[in-house]
Amino acid sequence: MTPPALTAPAEGPHPGGVVVLAFIATLAGRFVLTRLGLEVPILNDVRVLLYLCLILCLLLESHRIGRTAAAGGYCLLPIFGLLGYQILSASWAPSNAVTGPMIGDLAATAFLIMVYYFLARWDRDHVTRMTLHLFHIAAWVYFLAAASGRGHASNGRWAALGGGPNVFVRVMILGCITSLYLYARSGQKLYWLAPIPAFLFGALASGSRGGMAALGITAVVAVLAIRPSLRWNKIAKPLGFLVVLSIMVALTAGPVIADFVQTRFVEATVGQGYTSDRDVLFSWALRLFWQRPLLGTGINGFHAIANLGEGERYVHNLPLSVAAEGGFVGLSLLGLAWFGLWHAYIRTPRAERSLEARASAYCGIYIGGTSLFSGDYFDARIMWIMLVLAAVRPARRRGARAPADVSHPWSRVST
Repeated sequence: MTPPALTAPAEGPHPGGVVVLAFIATLAGRFVLTRLGLEVPILNDVRVLLYLCLILCLLLESHRIGRTAAAGGYCLLPIFGLLGYQILSASWAPSNAVTGPMIGDLAATAFLIMVYYFLARWDRDHVTRMTLHLFHIAAWVYFLAAASGRGHASNGRWAALGGGPNVFVRVMILGCITSLYLYARSGQKLYWLAPIPAFLFGALASGSRGGMAALGITAVVAVLAIRPSLRWNKIAKPLGFLVVLSIMVALTAGPVIADFVQTRFVEATVGQGYTSDRDVLFSWALRLFWQRPLLGTGINGFHAIANLGEGERYVHNLPLSVAAEGGFVGLSLLGLAWFGLWHAYIRTPRAERSLEARASAYCGIYIGGTSLFSGDYFDARIMWIMLVLAAVRPARRRGARAPADVSHPWSRVST
């Protein structure tokens, strides 16, 4: 006798405010109130208050999340193994290494990943849908703030809301990806593609070469993934729409950043071979890895030993940073974490993968690509979160009807 099919849990209230709070806590990063001219003891780091509120919300909603483990939840084990190993590596870091802030960042990353895991157990697709909408809104907020002249770096690179140009470019490209997601989800309504040229303009104005290189990596992965289903009659209209809009943006707003783009991307990068000292950082990381190949220097050992100045405290490359400070053990755990996420993702048959899971995977791949060129361990948090949302899904139970699609991401929400 054939066993009953495993289907998703019956539909109930969806997470709402807690997703918004988790998104703000994730995007805020290390934001401190002193940037606003405020001085509040203990609460200067906004993570303290936001994380406490998140814990309270999850406790209030724990009866909705349930106790059943999520399908694909095993992919979290190597991630937490990597983060735990990095925290443990403080015990053999150089005596002059300042490890406290980095331990705090790693613990914060683990906390955020766990929050999104619990939310994915509750209703992965709805949580991902809301998160993608929030990234789209954030992209507009960042773009409009930068376009108004607020937050530009001293060298003219676009930035906004206290984040640097490398943060700005990530938000812009995530805005592009979410525009494509909204286009696909709406039944291919062209107006959802209209923001893409503006966001790409903002990405170029940020001057982030690593961000643009990561976009190229993500585009190649996406084309290889969807190539079998590509049909010219399906892509001709949206592609033509984007080309026309891009030409209009280039003609009207292009002269504003033309000189900057020429200087930054062509003359400095191609003509002069300017790398923002990434070649020096990478060579130092490799040197430290070969000197301590098994366990590495311990966290913040790179800065303590290389001593390249306050502006170069980390490697700006996640695998090389893990190799230098965690050695072969850390590098193996990083590879295992990526493999676990990939394995959990492909365990869902291609035909059953939701649009939300696919969009989340591309967001995670893009942030992973940027981590090859800029940022530290905490800057990779969005990569881990989006890949977890792509790989983890609520456990199915017997005899329940599959949930209907929610027409609007804010409908029937709980806290």
